[in-house]
Amino acid sequence: MLARLAELKDTIKETLTERSPLQRYTDVDPKLAEKWEEELDAAIEAEYRRQRAELLLALQWWLRDVWLQKLGADAELVAFPELAYAVEAVSARITNAEALDNLRVVEQTQRLLRTNVQEALALEVGLLKLRL
Repeated sequence: MLARLAELKDTIKETLTERSPLQRYTDVDPKLAEKWEEELDAAIEAEYRRQRAELLLALQWWLRDVWLQKLGADAELVAFPELAYAVEAVSARITNAEALDNLRVVEQTQRLLRTNVQEALALEVGLLKLRL
């Protein structure tokens, strides 16, 4: 997941840099160029955090499907029916309590990532806590 997030950040940086006025206008006031650089950095970080949150949300929904499988809930409730094989495989290995703990771990990781915490460490610890 960390490699995927690094790729994601590189793609975002490349895309937003191409659209930046810094690429279109070379002869600008240095103060304006500095302002544009700061705005570009902020835009890259904001978009990265948004997409990272979406990725973690997808993981959380999948873990919810695992939890629902453990509870014997109706198949209509699952978010990712196309991943039923993976849900069944994981739910066969874990208990109801572990499935619920997985959801809590992802929620806690998301909360931590909204603070001033080292991203790689928070993600690594969170992912290592998952019982799959």
